[in-house]
Amino acid sequence: MVLREMPSGYPAFEPYRHPYTIEAKDASDILASLRYEAGSLLPLSRGKRHQVFTKDQVKLLGPAISTAVGQASAQDVLAFSVADTEKPHRRTRGLVFVLGNELHLIIEDLRTPLYQGEQKPYQQPVPKWELLPGDNQRHYASRPGGKGPITNWIITPLR
Repeated sequence: MVLREMPSGYPAFEPYRHPYTIEAKDASDILASLRYEAGSLLPLSRGKRHQVFTKDQVKLLGPAISTAVGQASAQDVLAFSVADTEKPHRRTRGLVFVLGNELHLIIEDLRTPLYQGEQKPYQQPVPKWELLPGDNQRHYASRPGGKGPITNWIITPLR
């Protein structure tokens, strides 16, 4: 977990509501609730649904988010990168911040190999994925130009 400024290309919301108190259990519950749907290679068919984080990743990230949000300044977002114990060469990378009384979580890379060489022409493309909002969750929905939701960005009310 690293505190940093919001990367370019994302809307600027400063100041964030940091420092903010989130119980480690609440942060872990939010992470455990996150699901995504992997795109299907067949047209008009739905992909499989999967959990974003493994149990081990939730145990690691929940308390880390709780601590970091409590230490962050109003200009910082939390950047994280976590690997899976079964497949340590794949990582999930993202950003977390609090705005108002809502936790914003952006997944930038989902189980992406640490080294990605050039894709050979005969390889199938990596299927796309999208986060699935759970109870009381929603996608961030203001792309530049108003073109629908950003499906790798989930907002969860905290109170």
